[in-house]
Amino acid sequence: MHYQADVADVVYRYDGTMQGFLCCVFESFRRRELPCGICSPEEGRLTLFPEREIATDPARARRVLTGIERLGGGVRQRFMTAFLSTDPEKEQILLRYLRLAFATGRGVDRMLGDPDVAAAWQLERAVNGEAHHFLEFIRFEERDGMLGAVIHPQNMVLPLLRPHFCSRLPDEAFLIYDATHGIAMLRRGNEVRYLEMEDYDRETSPEEQQWQMLWKRFFRALTIEPRRNERCQRTHCPRRFWRDMCEMQGGCLEVPGQSRKALEEPRNA
Repeated sequence: MHYQADVADVVYRYDGTMQGFLCCVFESFRRRELPCGICSPEEGRLTLFPEREIATDPARARRVLTGIERLGGGVRQRFMTAFLSTDPEKEQILLRYLRLAFATGRGVDRMLGDPDVAAAWQLERAVNGEAHHFLEFIRFEERDGMLGAVIHPQNMVLPLLRPHFCSRLPDEAFLIYDATHGIAMLRRGNEVRYLEMEDYDRETSPEEQQWQMLWKRFFRALTIEPRRNERCQRTHCPRRFWRDMCEMQGGCLEVPGQSRKALEEPRNA
């Protein structure tokens, strides 16, 4: 395999799965070309270039994945994590990164001076950073004998949350609903499944409302009003996470000089 390839005036279209993308990598090497774009069905981008449908072939996908694993755990981990990104350019970034990795061999994950490696590292860092936030800011509520939570992530972070919560809640059945992408992670017993969902019923029971009220009261009791620093709070807990945190709703957000509505509306931060 050679890293050098001609940029082709063609756009690859695949099914959006990791197996499908690995087949795009295989096709790029087979044709010795770099497509000017790679699109999944969710993007629906229009292009003036001719399109090439890349069929998902499990055998080809396994062949490419085996090659990635031979490059070491660092390359494999970076690829697997970065692929969870929703950056519209992630496929192009990862294709260039993998072509360089196959040409360079082990140690490519430490070549942060290379623009292709640096771009892949940025994707990995963004996904890991968001997943780390959700490990702290997820708020479960009890319903029908199991725990449930709703999150609104920018990236597909559910696979990164799975090990932590399965370890921390070994005897609990729980569901985490990614409302942004319409996917839920359900854990019952020793089985974990990913389900497509259109909505999640947020109506809470009177008992759960009572528990949430006690949690808000505890949150207020810890607040030292003379030392309240809203800017520091937004730094450590960006506003886009607030909508799914019960302690950040209602009276807990009332600050002199600011309306409750303005504080309750989540913003990108």
